[in-house]
Amino acid sequence: MRVLDDKGRVFGKISIIDLLMIIVLISLAVWFGYSMFGRNLHQDAAQRQQETEIVVVVSGIRPTTAEAIAKGGKIFEFKTGALVGEVVGVTTGPSKLWLVEGDGKWVQFESQDRVDAFVTIRGTARIGEDVITMNGVEIRVGASLGLKTKFAQFQAHVMLMDLDLGGASQ
Repeated sequence: MRVLDDKGRVFGKISIIDLLMIIVLISLAVWFGYSMFGRNLHQDAAQRQQETEIVVVVSGIRPTTAEAIAKGGKIFEFKTGALVGEVVGVTTGPSKLWLVEGDGKWVQFESQDRVDAFVTIRGTARIGEDVITMNGVEIRVGASLGLKTKFAQFQAHVMLMDLDLGGASQ
């Protein structure tokens, strides 16, 4: 029995072009499946998620805003409304501002009516290969986040990230 007949069909059943298309489609499906799911198959989903604490600084806010943040509760990302975590602590200190004097010299002074708030947030972080997210919100040291609680809305910068397995990152 011949492999190809006189019409170009394999074993007289299927066209060689159709066979090549089937092989290409199967190869693409296998490649796509492995690229999407194969890399993390050896890790359990629980290993990729861990409890973490981050500390954000909110600079130059009124003391009443700091008090509103200190009331605690859940904290959300402003744009998407995604839950980031829960406020577990707030400490405040005098806000330090930089100003230019008349001679062009920069001076730093403490504001009398503004404070810097250091907000500790606890939540579950998903540790990816090249990103850390808390419910879809990317968390990176130095990144700016728009956050809100039930009582306040503010712009904060991530200062510290404490991962249980990875140690502290600053």
